[in-house]
Amino acid sequence: MKLIRTYPVTGLNRVSDFDDWFRNPFTGFPANLSRLAGWDKLFNEPGPVTLAADIHEDRDHYYARFEIPGVRKEDVKIELSNNLLTVSAEKKEKQGDEESSFSLTRSISVPDTVKADAISAKLEDGILTVTLPKTEERKPRNIQVS
Repeated sequence: MKLIRTYPVTGLNRVSDFDDWFRNPFTGFPANLSRLAGWDKLFNEPGPVTLAADIHEDRDHYYARFEIPGVRKEDVKIELSNNLLTVSAEKKEKQGDEESSFSLTRSISVPDTVKADAISAKLEDGILTVTLPKTEERKPRNIQVS
């Protein structure tokens, strides 16, 4: 019987092989084969685009900020339905004979503690800020210790 000395792999340097494969699973396929199978359309067509959002709160309000550069306030639609705030923006551009358009949308859950009739929105420098005031009974209250 012959003994063979092995040196186990230390660390996680082999994980990078799997990481590369997951990032580019069709690297080994010929380019023409992937075009015949229609894979280029499956992986290269743009999918739905959502608005980037930043959500935070202070003592009296919740704030939701959305990035919508180059969109006029007339092209922005804000809707609150069943505790779901939906912001949609549509932009149409005409360059020469070609007309292009895109639409962005984002929905966020809104807590029950929001005064729905007092929600306001402001568009400034491509940033839409939606202010959602909290109801009085849900605001934090300071209690004095006696």
